[in-house]
Amino acid sequence: MLAFLRGLPVADLPGVSDLAVVDDQHPLVGEVMNLLARRNLLFAAATAPDPRYPINIRIGSKEYSEEDASDPNAFALKIRRQLTDERRSVRIYGSETVLCRLTGDETRIRLHLLNYRGGKVDGLRIRLRGAFRKGQARGDQIGELPLENFAVSNGATEFSIPAMNLYAVVDLEREK
Repeated sequence: MLAFLRGLPVADLPGVSDLAVVDDQHPLVGEVMNLLARRNLLFAAATAPDPRYPINIRIGSKEYSEEDASDPNAFALKIRRQLTDERRSVRIYGSETVLCRLTGDETRIRLHLLNYRGGKVDGLRIRLRGAFRKGQARGDQIGELPLENFAVSNGATEFSIPAMNLYAVVDLEREK
């Protein structure tokens, strides 16, 4: 794994988030963040509400009560519905055990994929908000990964990765 990671091109890009979670040390915040991450709902941890995000979650507020947050599965679903699938930066189909992290700037993005179940994942479909040109994907123990069925339409880019092991990285450039 270390050899694979050392072989990746450097990409020091800022994280991409669709919403903010106010981490005020509330006892339920950690579990809420965990469930949001497991559902690939990209969030930034903040110390106070951040006007850059359309959704700012503060556990114990009127909109995000402690009672709601005490059922993290239902709470994560509430947030997903509030955000809407169309506004999500990334959606992953074909696995419940692949986590993502998206980084990027005005010219390019990098998508990190982590399979926390272990073993091989076959047939992963990815949808990214925005228009991108076909790029490169690499996976540990596999090397170059083909980006199959690559399509750009309706403000989104979709492609499939036929298989991955524990970790994969996809680099794409924005269309101009």
